[in-house]
Amino acid sequence: MRRPRICRYTCLLLLISIACLSLNAKGKGKGKPTDKAPLLSGIAVSADLVGLTMKAMGTKFANMEVGGRLNIYDKYFPAVELGIGDCHREATELGNTFSATAPYMRFGIDYNFNKKHNGNRLFGLFRYGFSSFKYDIGNPSFTDPVYGTTGPLEVNGETATAQWLEFGAAVETKLWSFIRLGWSIRYKARLSLSHPDGGEPYFVPGFGKNDGNGWGGTVNIIFDVGQNIMKAKNKKKEKEAKKTANGKP
Repeated sequence: MRRPRICRYTCLLLLISIACLSLNAKGKGKGKPTDKAPLLSGIAVSADLVGLTMKAMGTKFANMEVGGRLNIYDKYFPAVELGIGDCHREATELGNTFSATAPYMRFGIDYNFNKKHNGNRLFGLFRYGFSSFKYDIGNPSFTDPVYGTTGPLEVNGETATAQWLEFGAAVETKLWSFIRLGWSIRYKARLSLSHPDGGEPYFVPGFGKNDGNGWGGTVNIIFDVGQNIMKAKNKKKEKEAKKTANGKP
């Protein structure tokens, strides 16, 4: 029941993003492809709403993250994402348990395909992800495959390191002033996973369920904290340029 609810909420937020994108496109269609944005057009911070929602709903695992990025020419967006992955799982059939809570990081770049500077953005994105973490595994009634004896199994503090790549697309629109809403879908491809012989981790922080590859997504609330500062600086430069052109000191 929880997964359909999460998908429902994610789809609802996606529809809101698309609706806002459409409204902004009508209201701000005056942006010209020839308009050139300044070198540093803004600085933004963000938080992913999907991970927080999953954690609040008590799902088996969740990735809770924040991010930061630069806006270069309103075209290139170098980005960093930092988060904490949390998983506490108990398999009902075999009785296996898995637990891990650890940080992760991703960094990469977004490319804006929208040539008009009208507040809407359509991104292609790339990320490199990394996490070094510890995890616990156990089983209250483990049967030894060699001796056939049954007893509790508990292995704590196993260490693993994972690396992966993410490719995807995202849409983003302005909600109000410096507040924006963005949605992304990502394909994740695992590069490497090192772990002890005691057992492979069920979950990788930042990546999700430990498969060779998979899909993921985010719904971000974004704060363009540097946007107003950049605009103020640009207006000041324009005024100074006009004064110089008019021969005023």
